[in-house]
Amino acid sequence: MKASEIGGGPKVGEILCVLSDIKEGQAKEFSYRSGDDRVEIFIQRRGDEVFAYENSCPHAYLPLNMKEGIFTEKSGKYFMCQNHGALFDIRSGQCLGGPCNGQGLTKIEIELKEGDIIAL
Repeated sequence: MKASEIGGGPKVGEILCVLSDIKEGQAKEFSYRSGDDRVEIFIQRRGDEVFAYENSCPHAYLPLNMKEGIFTEKSGKYFMCQNHGALFDIRSGQCLGGPCNGQGLTKIEIELKEGDIIAL
């Protein structure tokens, strides 16, 4: 999803953070408000790659994480919904198993440019 399509989300071209702000294998969370709307997103780092999604499980619309910055299961290979145990592919956001099988996380389009993470 493009940043411009998210009510209250990041603005197109907005520098969200720099890569070094996110520890390897962890995520950084962001909260946006527009009127009564609130959008929670996170950016996951995996080496020199970053992936951004809304922090909302498609099964029950609850936040995925229970600890700040931790969205993956122990091996770090998959996102895991801490509420229902659903597993999601980090690259695509698709649910691979659990109560939301066949659904996926809402991806936020970003790019990494010269160390900056920018909303598209």
